[in-house]
Amino acid sequence: MRDQVRGRLRLPGRPPTRLFTDTVIVGAACVVVGGLSGAADVGGALPQPVTGQVLTLLAAIVAAGAAALGGFAARLTNDPRPRWIAAALALYAVVVLPLTVSVTASPDLSVSSARLVAYLLMIGMLVAAIRPPPRVGTGGTWAIAAAGAAIAWLALAAHFVAPAFMRAVLEGPIATVAVLIGWTGLAAAAVVEGYGRRSGPRWRVGLGLVVLAAAQLHRVLVNGGHLPGDLLFAGLRLLGLVVVVTGLAQLVTRSVAALHSEQFQQQEELANAALHMERAAEIAAERDHELRNGLAGLAGITHLLSSSAAGEEQDRLKQAVLAELGRLHTILDGGTPEVADLGGPAAVRVRYDVEPVLSGLATLRRAAGTPIGLEIEPGLQACGDSAVLAQVVTNLIANCERHAPGAAVVIRACRRADEVVVEVRDEGPGLPAGAGDSLMRRGVRDAAAGGSGLGLHISRQLIEREGGTLDLRTVDDPRGMVATVTVPAATAPFNAPLNR
Repeated sequence: MRDQVRGRLRLPGRPPTRLFTDTVIVGAACVVVGGLSGAADVGGALPQPVTGQVLTLLAAIVAAGAAALGGFAARLTNDPRPRWIAAALALYAVVVLPLTVSVTASPDLSVSSARLVAYLLMIGMLVAAIRPPPRVGTGGTWAIAAAGAAIAWLALAAHFVAPAFMRAVLEGPIATVAVLIGWTGLAAAAVVEGYGRRSGPRWRVGLGLVVLAAAQLHRVLVNGGHLPGDLLFAGLRLLGLVVVVTGLAQLVTRSVAALHSEQFQQQEELANAALHMERAAEIAAERDHELRNGLAGLAGITHLLSSSAAGEEQDRLKQAVLAELGRLHTILDGGTPEVADLGGPAAVRVRYDVEPVLSGLATLRRAAGTPIGLEIEPGLQACGDSAVLAQVVTNLIANCERHAPGAAVVIRACRRADEVVVEVRDEGPGLPAGAGDSLMRRGVRDAAAGGSGLGLHISRQLIEREGGTLDLRTVDDPRGMVATVTVPAATAPFNAPLNR
């Protein structure tokens, strides 16, 4: 995920224009600092030694904050480059800036040697910020920074060990030129690296390092590196560190925003996956329910099919079994409306005879021991999918068997206007008082009678997708329950889409 965050930190806009704008802004700020430090009523009116020390203290605070931000940004982006910049700034805050305050008008070889060691170590860390070493982790980076700080402070005593050599190195131009060239080159490389990665925060860090290099250049060329009250140097140094901390703060802010966005996207994906899994579980439960009801219609008739007796009833039973097995096979293949969204095959709307569908189901249930009467208007035809009507009637018969065991069941079918009306009636106790349509909600069931609470819910969905209706009511004389199913008749105009 952090690698994705790194990718998101690249700007999709126009990097050359933005880099030019940032450069102009930083350059203008440098001009303002130079003007204020040289103005008689501003820089000239301030006590230079005290003001320089105050600006150095502020610079140390800003450098420490930049180091903390750099370390945080490295952890957020999983990129070691900000961590090496943070280590260099930490060394700058704990070694270079305190030594700058201690410099007097007369050069001190011990301070100069310690500061030179710190600068060289910082240059090495900035090199690592451009091309991070592959085997140095977080602990290694900060261990190098701590060791560098210790070495720099130990260098305070170097002039006692080899005073002539240290004087030759520090008073000559070689060390100063090498440090300035190295610092300036690495600062420019940081800008180029940020531009190449299309990252505004990164090239702003590079611009801040360029301002720091310019401040050092001014200090060496104008003052020889020895005047502690140089307000222009102190102001430019503080400005450079402010630009660096601004870039690192923007890097942290964008990293956090990218992580939040990534987390939000993952939460959405998890929520969608949870909904999909929940729907898949519902579909599996519905399919199992339909298969159980279908198998219940086939139970107990094996001995009839295996007998040697022949006749019209035997042939009808065999045909009914084959039709029911075909319907169950279709359910297993995902051919029900409940599984259409998961890739089930689409059903075809056709004209079909109602009598073979209902008589086949009645034959199976009679063979299984349920007394079923059948009254069907001759020549009755419906439009749609015969498997849907068979599935719904199967659920209704199973419902009668469960809630009115042993009671007689009658199936009636007739034409009414543009609809085919199928009634499934039992002679049981009827519906619970005040039940109504609530019985067809998913999961509603009679705990005493058992069941899953899916049959009526599935049946209503199937019939409504066919363009029909399903209604339950209690009747008397004799008392019982009537389930009324309507589907479009074969000659009825039906333009609604079949969402299968």
